[in-house]
Amino acid sequence: MDLLETTSIYCPPYFGFILVFRIVQLSISHGVSVNTAYGFAYYSGILCHLGDLCNASKYAKFSLDIMQRMQARQKYCRVYSCLYFGVFLKTNHMHSCLGPVLKARHEGLKAGDTLHATVCAALYCSIAFRCEKKLASVKQVLTHFKREAKVYKQEAMWTPAIPLEQAILNLMGHTDKPNLLDGSAIPSEKIDTLISNAKSDDAERLLCVAYYYQMLVAYIFDDLELAIKMVEEYLDLEYPLEGLVVGTEVVFLYGLTSLAQARKTNEVMWKNRGHDSMKKVQKLAKDSPSNYQHK
Repeated sequence: MDLLETTSIYCPPYFGFILVFRIVQLSISHGVSVNTAYGFAYYSGILCHLGDLCNASKYAKFSLDIMQRMQARQKYCRVYSCLYFGVFLKTNHMHSCLGPVLKARHEGLKAGDTLHATVCAALYCSIAFRCEKKLASVKQVLTHFKREAKVYKQEAMWTPAIPLEQAILNLMGHTDKPNLLDGSAIPSEKIDTLISNAKSDDAERLLCVAYYYQMLVAYIFDDLELAIKMVEEYLDLEYPLEGLVVGTEVVFLYGLTSLAQARKTNEVMWKNRGHDSMKKVQKLAKDSPSNYQHK
């Protein structure tokens, strides 16, 4: 099953699902192995993406149990990056995720798994940004991890963190046009170029985060038209991260931008869209109320 697991990491997502299902099937038919933990971790992420939080949480815990029973320390970082990205950020309090993700990064480096250590590093920065950490502190950590990714030749895995870095710079006042995600952190310093290149490369995960952070700064700095445009671009993606944290935050921001646009234009269409989004947020909040209290 090593081959199935490794291939599922590097192949396109739609093919990775098939390989992970095969790992799960083989584990059920022939017994567990060190690969079983990753298989069920990935599977729980799929369930979360589909909105089945109850079973996603159940299989996520099962994955951790298998990893501990098999003493598969070499899988620690790989399994944790999958679980926290795909499940626990939605089912657990975000603050509680910071420590385990950082520990997983350390374990990944110790095991030589620099790819998933980089994933955990980027994930840690994303969580820290959302958990009321000081922006300067997050930027400092992010810069350190960025250099580390370059040393380990994992720049490709670090790419989804680029829009976050620029968003932080915008919020810290280090750009002339804070409503635009243009600046020194973005290659070519233009978000439009980044998005265009991501479309050409079919890099949907990068597109998801680029649209999200552009949407965020546009809303914060009162560029409602741009924020709404980014939401609509995001929703037009073939594989948006609907079941994950970014997807739920997009729904929330869509509601805010729609209601703000309704106040501005007095158009019923925007009011209806805003209320529809808020209903979705209320439903999402049932999964992890503590992460939605401020909303």
